[in-house]
Amino acid sequence: MTEQADWLDGNGVAGLLREVFGAEMSTALRECAGCGARNPLGACRAYRSAGIVLRCPSCSQLALAVATLPDRHVVSLTGTWTLEVPRS
Repeated sequence: MTEQADWLDGNGVAGLLREVFGAEMSTALRECAGCGARNPLGACRAYRSAGIVLRCPSCSQLALAVATLPDRHVVSLTGTWTLEVPRS
């Protein structure tokens, strides 16, 4: 019997992140406020509960929380984020 993880990598919620931010976010970089590790969002650990929570893969510090309501998404971000958005 194999052990099942209680989390997905950040790529598992790529569709939600695209809906919230309007762009591909799995390669966006985040510097953790807790441990200073710099990782793409795709490397973060995603947990599902009342919403989605992404945590630092190094220290488990909160990176992002998204609650989806009928008419909007409520987003909380921590750490330093670096986004590269192509110009049109």
